[in-house]
Amino acid sequence: MFIISLFTGSIIRMIFGLIAGVILLGIVFIAVVGVLATRGGPGACTPGGGPVTVDAANSDGFQRKWDAFNAVLDGKAPRSVALNEGELTSRAKSYLDKHDVGFHDPRICLHNGYGEGSATFSLLGTDVKLKFRGTMDLAGAHPKAKIDSMQIGSVPGWLTAPAERIVNSALDGALNDLKLDHRYAPVLTEGNVTVAGTP
Repeated sequence: MFIISLFTGSIIRMIFGLIAGVILLGIVFIAVVGVLATRGGPGACTPGGGPVTVDAANSDGFQRKWDAFNAVLDGKAPRSVALNEGELTSRAKSYLDKHDVGFHDPRICLHNGYGEGSATFSLLGTDVKLKFRGTMDLAGAHPKAKIDSMQIGSVPGWLTAPAERIVNSALDGALNDLKLDHRYAPVLTEGNVTVAGTP
């Protein structure tokens, strides 16, 4: 009865009722999107090179290859290094385990000319499954992700723009901690990436 009288009374009550109705719809919309984000969601990305093994040995293997690669570049000679999905995913997991940036359970999948990634993002005490597709720019002082598409939980794509900004911001924050000492040019193929480096 209160709602009906709110909309049929004086002009002030009608304006107040309209504002309250819009606020209520906004709250319901945010709640629905929140539920969709935390329920279900995209599965892990599809590896281009077969099953991906995530372990400390692959993470250490990545680090050894990358250190040797950079040592040659530090000596002012060009060089390239080949890495696979297991090494990249294992290194990403090791990095995320050491830094509290909200992402966990990463998976990196490589395809001809682009990469895919999936992870879980902890937001306000809930876990949101993410899957994204794009490339990585390694030419500057810090890596920059170029996300072409993103899936967030079970949220329809047309509703994900605000959440994509939050995830992109968190991803940029995580990548800003990484300093690149040289110029790198990655070439992605199914399951592998070859990174050419110049001093």
